[in-house]
Amino acid sequence: MTTGDERRVERLRPTPLLIAAVAVLAGSIILLAVNVTEQRTQAVWGWLPAIVGTAIAGWACWRAASSPGLDPNTRRVWRSLSVVCVLIVLGVVGDTRLAVTNPHRPDGLDYLPTSVCYALAMIVLLWALLRVPIRDRAEGDRIMVRFVLDAAIVGITAAIFVWYLASQVRDPWNSDGAAAVPMIMLMALGLVGSLAFIKVTISGSGGSDRVALRLLAAAAAVGVAGGALFPVLFDVRPGQSGSQMFIPGTLLFVVLAADRQRRAAGMPTPRRRRRSFSAVPYVAVAATDVLLLVVGHAAGGTVFTVALGAVLLTALVVFRQVNALWENGRLLRRVDANLVQLNSYQSQLTHRASYDDLTDLANRTLFEQQTREALDAIVPGETLSLALIDLDDFKTINDRLGHAVGDALLIVVAQRLREAVREGDVVARLGGDEFGLLLHGLRSGEATEVLDRIAESLTRPVHALGHDLLVNASIGLSEVWPDASPQELLRRADLAMYAAKERGKGRHAVYDARLERDQAADAQLGAELRQALDNGDFTLVYQPIVSLPGGEWTSLETLIRWKHPERGFIGPDVFIPIAERTGQIVPLGDWILRTALAQAAEWQETFGDRAPGEIGVNVSARQLREPGFAADVRAALADTGFDPEKLVVEVTETAVFDGGIALDTLQNLVTLGVRIALDDFGTGHSSLGLLRTCPADILKVDKSFVDGIGGRSEEAVIATAMIQITNGLHLQAIAEGVETAEQAETLHRLGYRYAQGYHFSRPLSPEQVSEQLRAASVLPV
Repeated sequence: MTTGDERRVERLRPTPLLIAAVAVLAGSIILLAVNVTEQRTQAVWGWLPAIVGTAIAGWACWRAASSPGLDPNTRRVWRSLSVVCVLIVLGVVGDTRLAVTNPHRPDGLDYLPTSVCYALAMIVLLWALLRVPIRDRAEGDRIMVRFVLDAAIVGITAAIFVWYLASQVRDPWNSDGAAAVPMIMLMALGLVGSLAFIKVTISGSGGSDRVALRLLAAAAAVGVAGGALFPVLFDVRPGQSGSQMFIPGTLLFVVLAADRQRRAAGMPTPRRRRRSFSAVPYVAVAATDVLLLVVGHAAGGTVFTVALGAVLLTALVVFRQVNALWENGRLLRRVDANLVQLNSYQSQLTHRASYDDLTDLANRTLFEQQTREALDAIVPGETLSLALIDLDDFKTINDRLGHAVGDALLIVVAQRLREAVREGDVVARLGGDEFGLLLHGLRSGEATEVLDRIAESLTRPVHALGHDLLVNASIGLSEVWPDASPQELLRRADLAMYAAKERGKGRHAVYDARLERDQAADAQLGAELRQALDNGDFTLVYQPIVSLPGGEWTSLETLIRWKHPERGFIGPDVFIPIAERTGQIVPLGDWILRTALAQAAEWQETFGDRAPGEIGVNVSARQLREPGFAADVRAALADTGFDPEKLVVEVTETAVFDGGIALDTLQNLVTLGVRIALDDFGTGHSSLGLLRTCPADILKVDKSFVDGIGGRSEEAVIATAMIQITNGLHLQAIAEGVETAEQAETLHRLGYRYAQGYHFSRPLSPEQVSEQLRAASVLPV
């Protein structure tokens, strides 16, 4: 069997049943020809091919009904055809009995049993065909009305012709009207049966093959009509009938139809184009007009003239109506084309309303709907997991490389997410660089394995518009619980995702109650932080940076402290991350900068050259990404009158590792004259390339490399390497967290000239700094 844009059925191949049907038809023709002048064989032999051919057709119909892939309606039609063949066999047996027992002059009542069998056969056929449902109820009603009208037209036309031919052209029944009536009835029923097949074909109902139905329609028309007209048109001997030849011929069509249906079973039925009108009424009118002209010609000039005029008027009316119907059909086809186009637009709009334009993943609306449906359908004991995925530092890629590269990256990420999950799981783009997953039937451990697989797939370099990019993602997972709602499931996954971000990039976290408590505490602390800033509960302290080996002050690093009225002292490691997540680090950082600059300006005015040479202020990654941060620093310097060259902005290497706006902000600060220090160097995304791209002047070596420097060689090796790097790059190196004299001595021996830590001084309040400045001189840097 071949397939293509349209349905194709394998070519007709001779089958045993088809060969047998052809042989039976050939035998019937030979027998009829042998006995046409005189009866040379027994009468029963002339009817035997009809009986055998009908039996073959019945078996072929039963086989077609048993074909796999048929719908119930089509199967019922072909089984009914088997019953029809059985009834025809009974009718032919009756004809055979008449031909053998009384071939010369059978009584009209003798035809009744056989006529009843034939009539029942047609009625069963009509009943089966007319019970076939039609997809569109309104369309079905219209088709049924048209069928009834066409059937009436055909029936009346057939009756007129048969009666005329029987009474005027020939007298084959010796003016025995009783014998003519069954033949007229059978011919009318046969043509009506043809219409029934055509009705099923054009209605597009059921799964019957259209070619098979056309073959059946031809069988019904040719068989019954030919059998009825044969004795009218040809002289036949007593005991002979056209049925002896036309029944095998008819059933050959039936076998062909059954074979076609069997080969086409289970294949999709193409939709048939709507017809603008039916040709049946016009054919009937044309045939009747021809008969009218024949009768009029025989009747004389006047009658013929009137008949000719009526025929011409009828022809003009038909032509006008057909032209109008054709125009209506053309307009309907245009309307259909417009409706198809509108449906296409509607489908596109529906798709765009539910799917993301860029990645073609489900959007947030569809994802929430599918989550709701999954929760409604879940049964006790089943599991459902929801994961939220947020790409780390995606904004940096957009800012540095442009949105086109960012979009190309999102497309690749979407494809990798599809490949990482199973069929039936849901992948969605919820907006920006945030994706959602709906995982069915996975336990906690299995779900985290999926997340590990996703994280691993994302770590492979992504080639986007000529750029090779590395992607990390923070993933949060929440699992279903009784009475879970889509909104709460999403909220828990979101909470877990932010917990993963806090633990570092490229990680995932699973929701638990502890995260809920932490969030509540963070939310409460965030609200209190805003209030503390308004109430002036924050204070600044300053830790000296000294020169080695003497320990003279060279500059101060600004540190913030918060003494809560109820909780007491809250460390920066607690409230600074909350301030960054809530965005309050921006106003808090602005307050720190202005307060420190004002204090440093006051010390310069009071102590002159004895004031600290520089003041260092820590700036977060969030502040660096704020538009206009460099302009805010310029305004603060102008308002306080502080020298820009004595301000040191301290940033972590993580804040500027990915470049983008943060790096551009640092470049703008350098333009102002501000110095840049890389804080906690070595603990984040350490890269020598960063030292080339970041406009740093100072490198602050993290405390973790200073601890134990006097007792273990590893720290000494790292510390030595760093001082060599800073010397080679002409950077100032400052060792942090020096707590013992031994550490200070070792650092000096390794080449360090600046340090800070508790060994030299703890952070001091502004008053303590002023006291120290009064008591001793401070050497310039």
